[in-house]
Amino acid sequence: MKLPLKLKFKIVLRAVVTVLRRPKYIILSIISTLAMAGIIIWSLNLELLGYILFQAPLDLFGKIDFIAYGYQSLFTTYDNLLSLGIIVFTVFFGINIAMLVYVIKRQGMKAVPKKSGGGAFIFAILGGGCVACGTSLVAPLLASFGAVSAPFLRDLGAIFNWLGSLLIIYSIYKLSLLISVPPVTNTVHSGNKSNSE
Repeated sequence: MKLPLKLKFKIVLRAVVTVLRRPKYIILSIISTLAMAGIIIWSLNLELLGYILFQAPLDLFGKIDFIAYGYQSLFTTYDNLLSLGIIVFTVFFGINIAMLVYVIKRQGMKAVPKKSGGGAFIFAILGGGCVACGTSLVAPLLASFGAVSAPFLRDLGAIFNWLGSLLIIYSIYKLSLLISVPPVTNTVHSGNKSNSE
């Protein structure tokens, strides 16, 4: 049976509120959002990040300032559509992680729907990229095959991030169904047998 879109939206909203009204899940969601944003932003600059963190003669505040620059670059370096795509994806990713942990704690690993965000993660990584130039991770690969149009490469990064967002929304919906419907208990309901057996 297909559910109407309005009902699906209500189920998702109710499940998200159920999970995020607990402070520990809000914190988990925020940490997951920031971690995913960092992975996407720094995916083409891992060597530079490693150098700054482990070899550069900077104090702790200098290192934190450098890492914060990566987050600031979302608003200065990346194209608006790509920036918005990264922000939307990472926020949904954080919510998805909080909901995933909530479901696992209450219903176990077996209850988790297969493909709960894995494909979205891959799309987002492909859509993320260079802090300095704002291009997608696939840009160097496509440039080696002759696709050198900078606007095309930036648009491609945004497309990957928006596809990742759609996949994460689907994962959130599947997890919402598990949160909204209580798990089935293993009680025996047969004719003459009692539940105390």
